[in-house]
Amino acid sequence: MTFTSSSTSNNIDLTYSEMAAVIQQSYDGILVTDGNADVVMVNDSYFRITGLNKEDIVGKNFREFVQNKPYKKVACLDVLEKKAPVTYTHTNLLPGRTVMVTASPIFDDKGQVRLVVTNTRDMTEMVQLREQLEKAQEMEELYFKHLDKLPQSPGGPIAVNTKMKELYAAALKVSAVDVTVLITGESGVGKEVVAKYIHDNSPRKSAPFVAVNCGAIPEPLLESEFFGYVGGAFTGAFKTGKKGLFETADGGTLFLDEIGDLPFNLQVKLLRALDAGEITRVGSNSPTPVNIRLLAATNKDLETMIQTHKFREDLYYRLNVVNIDIPPLRERPEDIRPLCMYFLHDCNRRYGQNKRISLDVLRAIESYTWPGNIRQLKHAVERMVVLSNGDYVELSSLPGWDGCHNIQNPADSGEAVTLNRFVPIPQAVEEIEKQILCHAMKLHSSSRQIAKSTGIDQTTVLRKIKKYGLNNELES
Repeated sequence: MTFTSSSTSNNIDLTYSEMAAVIQQSYDGILVTDGNADVVMVNDSYFRITGLNKEDIVGKNFREFVQNKPYKKVACLDVLEKKAPVTYTHTNLLPGRTVMVTASPIFDDKGQVRLVVTNTRDMTEMVQLREQLEKAQEMEELYFKHLDKLPQSPGGPIAVNTKMKELYAAALKVSAVDVTVLITGESGVGKEVVAKYIHDNSPRKSAPFVAVNCGAIPEPLLESEFFGYVGGAFTGAFKTGKKGLFETADGGTLFLDEIGDLPFNLQVKLLRALDAGEITRVGSNSPTPVNIRLLAATNKDLETMIQTHKFREDLYYRLNVVNIDIPPLRERPEDIRPLCMYFLHDCNRRYGQNKRISLDVLRAIESYTWPGNIRQLKHAVERMVVLSNGDYVELSSLPGWDGCHNIQNPADSGEAVTLNRFVPIPQAVEEIEKQILCHAMKLHSSSRQIAKSTGIDQTTVLRKIKKYGLNNELES
């Protein structure tokens, strides 16, 4: 067999061995079969790319080779049936590899398929580059979308959740009057942020905002810290005396955080100061008038403390004129993403960085319960920014402290796939499938990534998402 060049300058007749050597040099995999699907020629790149064994193919019939194999589409065989070129993309030949297979027919003088030339190309790197580009474009859009919505002032509200919007609306209303507000919620939900928001929108915003944690001051010093003292009032006191927190906040707002930690005996004096509008320094007999607005906060159940005689009932009703209860972060997952972008922007500004958070990281963060609420989220973002090496904060940068390893492994985050009633097996399978897909869609942005994590092909993923009526906002 010879192969003749069509060059007009000269004719070069290539022998079969020479043509085989040319094909052997191709970086792409090449398989040549005849009209009966017998293998005529194949190069080493074909085996490298497909992972198939040479001894199973060379000199064999390809139809017989795939007879007991799980391949759904075989390009060289489909060309014999269709008598037209076909192109398939395979992801199941080698783990983590994407291979594009194109087969084209060569016809004889009678119009019958004489040969089929199959070209295989490793597209893994190209697919990865495309995914990286798509992710970069997606994150660019996401970053600037949220950046435009960030509050201009550091204490501005960040609320997407309906309850939080209503909460800030109520806080804005009460900011206009000097009513006492009791802010409740778990530790780390942002009670001081709400207090500062009330102050910043009140007529007192140009006056001091003094915040103090009642549990952070040693009990023997609480009275002097609250009300101040005169010179010589006790050993170690300044000769000139010292203002207390009430006098420091005069004209402005005094925020008492963790009010439930206030000792019982000091609760009486606090109530007296609020009712009378005056305080008496330690060591003095002369009252000093003060004009403050009091905001208090606690993560404790004060009504239960009243029953156990750990908190005064009269002080509770004096503080709880208006109650603002902040829900934990796990009950308002819509706020996690904008909070992340806000903390990221703040860290970039403070540390002179320009880091971005990938969508995979955001989805993993949104799947976590955050027992430490916003405080924990803020510190996690800060740590990721500091420890990450590239331009993007990836999953590998997430902290593994205090149970946060579940963020790195969202599948272990405690979201169980359950079936709570007896149903026929086909229905049970569908319900479990739907739960798995719902969870996977929280973690991944594309059907390709979902297919990889769930172990099914991309077409099946899209079909089942449509079948179960799930919101399909995925990339291909």
